Amino acid sequence: MYEQILPANSQVLIDRATIDQAILALAQRMNAEFAGKDVAFLTIMNGGMIFASALSTRLNINMEMDYLQLSRYGKSQTGGQLVWKYQPEINLNNRHVVLCDDIYDEGHTLAAAHAWCLEKGALSATSVVLIHKQHDRTYADYKPDYVALDIPDHYIFGFGMDLEEKLRHLPEIYYLPQD
Repeated sequence: MYEQILPANSQVLIDRATIDQAILALAQRMNAEFAGKDVAFLTIMNGGMIFASALSTRLNINMEMDYLQLSRYGKSQTGGQLVWKYQPEINLNNRHVVLCDDIYDEGHTLAAAHAWCLEKGALSATSVVLIHKQHDRTYADYKPDYVALDIPDHYIFGFGMDLEEKLRHLPEIYYLPQD
């Protein structure tokens, strides 16, 4: 269906059924952990929007939703300087914050967002990601609290993740094999 917009040699890395199963399992764990707590659910944009939508509709917890925008990539495939583009308007004081992002790659974005939430008075800041890339380039000692899927170290796109700011809307996760 997407052949006309996919780059040549694109391969499906994770199909939609696998993504859906992983999100459901994650939601079940989070429903148990956050039962009875006042939660601020923050989507890290733009990448986290599709994953956050899929996950949030499966959560049965008391939560208010907002977003933040903090980026290292822009139109590049490699990270650069962290840039805050938007900070959430909801009050985080004395609340449990869930930070929802598409991918844990090196950890810069989530580490910065986590620290910011605690500075704003959050009781806790928990990170949840769809994808955790397996490599040794992690930043400091920060790790996400919840991970739906682990993958090898590929540049991926689809299901919220972009290829030069495009193709986030694809329902599966793709990669380009190295020649």
